[in-house]
Amino acid sequence: MQHVFRGGAVTGNSREQVKRGETVRLVVASDVAEEVHVHGYDERVAVPAGGTAELTFAAAIPGVFEVELEKSHRRLFTLEVQ
Repeated sequence: MQHVFRGGAVTGNSREQVKRGETVRLVVASDVAEEVHVHGYDERVAVPAGGTAELTFAAAIPGVFEVELEKSHRRLFTLEVQ
């Protein structure tokens, strides 16, 4: 899953679906320093300005979770674990 935050806009799928037990590999690029937060899992990763960060975790909890940029309070996408 790759998402980009550039010029105040988010690009990438607005909803990502995975099966419970799968490994989620999230890659985020941003033109400003940010922190990506996966709600419900409480997984976080810092993204440097003009850089990219990767977050990998097991999709162990079923449900629908918001993945957002903490500082700007912008939703990157919604993660659905089935």
